[in-house]
Amino acid sequence: MSYISNKKWFNGLDSLRIILAITVLLSHFDNVYADMLKQSPHLLFHALGFFLANAFDGTAAVIAFFIISGFVIHYPNKNGIISLKDFWMKRFVRIIIPLSIIWVAGIRYNHPENAVIWSLICELIYYAIYPFIYKVNLSWTNKVIIAYLISTVVIILGAHDDFYAFFKQTDLNYQGYYWQLGYSLTWLVGLPCWLLGVLLAEHIDSLNSASFRSVMTYRCLVFALGCFCCIAKFHMHLSYIISMNLISFVLYKWLQTEIVYFKTRPANNILEKMGKFSYSLYICHPLIYLLLKSYLPNNALTYPLFIILAIVISYCFYLLIEKPAHQFAQRAIKKYSFQPR
Repeated sequence: MSYISNKKWFNGLDSLRIILAITVLLSHFDNVYADMLKQSPHLLFHALGFFLANAFDGTAAVIAFFIISGFVIHYPNKNGIISLKDFWMKRFVRIIIPLSIIWVAGIRYNHPENAVIWSLICELIYYAIYPFIYKVNLSWTNKVIIAYLISTVVIILGAHDDFYAFFKQTDLNYQGYYWQLGYSLTWLVGLPCWLLGVLLAEHIDSLNSASFRSVMTYRCLVFALGCFCCIAKFHMHLSYIISMNLISFVLYKWLQTEIVYFKTRPANNILEKMGKFSYSLYICHPLIYLLLKSYLPNNALTYPLFIILAIVISYCFYLLIEKPAHQFAQRAIKKYSFQPR
């Protein structure tokens, strides 16, 4: 394969990652404020509680993660991969070492990390098959279309009970989850979303302007859609396995607008730095939350503390485990890399 032409990093991507990781965290932490407000006899407070209970859609955040992942994998490799061994070593080592440690730590606690590990299994599969999809002699647009067709067939065949539940508005055999088809098939469900990120990387260099108004419009739209999908899952029997791939197109346009917007503007420095440990926060927070609940009650006073401690402990995990794993991957590549002639 030919030489990689560009290794540029994009402003704002790390900010997006930490915001998405915190969104996933908030979707998994029991929101005591929402519960308190929903019990209020006052309509306004009750409505506010209902809003807070559905304000953070973790699954939509994961779909956005898929798109970002496809983008950052493909952008430096648009003109080819120098070495497959280097490519796989860098990706697998950086993901698997921190994940393995969290998996071992979670054994005693019945693996709370399972709440997020399904998406990481998908990611590892995407890393594994990306070089082969790259070689398929079709445009990336056609590859995305084919992936959506395959995903749709898998969803219809594998999640027919959720379709029945939606059309009949019944709880009978209703699951609602995006990952309900297990590790063996969920990667096929999410593959078109990941390939949207690849498609975005293909076209991003030709896009050079985005207004603040368009960015804010997409932010509001994505937030509103996330709230709607969360409400629809629990109150309208609209399963995530149906809704998420539909809103992936909006997420694609939102992320495109964000990336283009920050081409010419500085991103928030604090969020950019926090984004470096977004992966640690993503994989650590379920176990951290379980451990904190075993020592502290989750109430109106401690809930913010739970969030702060989850972020701080995840940052420590990044310094002790994730960052060294990155460095080990780099050293391994230098030591065992096959250099092209």
